[in-house]
Amino acid sequence: MSREKIESALSAALKHLEDSMATLSNNDEHALSDSLWSASAETEYAVFLLSIIRGDMAEGPSWKHSSLTRQLTEFKPALNTMLNLLKNAKKSLEMNHIEKSHEEAWTARNLLLNAQELLEKKRKEAKKRVT
Repeated sequence: MSREKIESALSAALKHLEDSMATLSNNDEHALSDSLWSASAETEYAVFLLSIIRGDMAEGPSWKHSSLTRQLTEFKPALNTMLNLLKNAKKSLEMNHIEKSHEEAWTARNLLLNAQELLEKKRKEAKKRVT
């Protein structure tokens, strides 16, 4: 499996997260949702490729059950955390620390999914207030 593909996916995810930060400050929820979805897709692809390289067994490492992903309540700090995790995943990949890269990308992926759920929840609450 090509490390270039993983690096490319991580770079694309980082770009989409940076776009998310910009859209968050502009209060453009539609653009935020699109950026988060794109970042999530790229991160998912990177996690998938990293798991192929690692040859993951059916039973995953204990870090896959991280409590960090259950604490998402605010977007901006979560986006910063995701950015840092993906930057670190990319650095770890460059240093050939595949398991560490996988762990960081996996955690970012879970935070991204939670961010998408939080955004959808806020959208539904806003819609209820309007009606």
